[in-house]
Amino acid sequence: MDKCIVMGVESGSYTTRSGEFVSYTKMHYFNLSDKQNSSSQKGFTLLNKDIYPDFSISDFSQVPGVYNLGFRPFRGRRGKMEPKLVSVEFVSALTINQNKDSFLLLGAKKYNYEPEKGKIMKGIKIFVVDPLSHTDSDEYLGLQVLEGSISKGKLENFSQVPGYYDVVMEQVRGRNGDSIYRPVAATFKDPYTLANSSTSPVSSSSTVPK
Repeated sequence: MDKCIVMGVESGSYTTRSGEFVSYTKMHYFNLSDKQNSSSQKGFTLLNKDIYPDFSISDFSQVPGVYNLGFRPFRGRRGKMEPKLVSVEFVSALTINQNKDSFLLLGAKKYNYEPEKGKIMKGIKIFVVDPLSHTDSDEYLGLQVLEGSISKGKLENFSQVPGYYDVVMEQVRGRNGDSIYRPVAATFKDPYTLANSSTSPVSSSSTVPK
């Protein structure tokens, strides 16, 4: 079992270009044992995992929250071995202050790659959540998660991770022509400690094996 923080769980469906109807349930989470503090990364990496059809939003009693998650290896569609979620055990609630002026930044890491010859892309990828975005519906439970890249960012500017940061956004046009927001700068405001990450269950505990 891995002790993890589940920040959000979403469920929905869509139709592909070929007319195929696809349902999904995604879990946005990070493993507490994966915290980094190096020259290339600070904090956590937020992960997205498709857990449909084995699990649904109703299998998560409180989000955001601390959970013991059980995984086992399985071979995915492309033949690659991947972790498959097989059990969910609620441990405790997670308190995040509803700071209206700041995002909670959970992780930051450098990127440096060459998408095409002679062109180098580098900067800082950040993982943040909006403390005011909590949703409790059939489609989404928990906080909205944002992953973005700051092309001119430097890792040393992120003094404390996790922490509350003032994140400056700019509106740009996405691949599908829709307007989206992306981060361009982040300034540290207040520290944040995962105070509940090692506690015992604070309310009813449930295990959902699959």
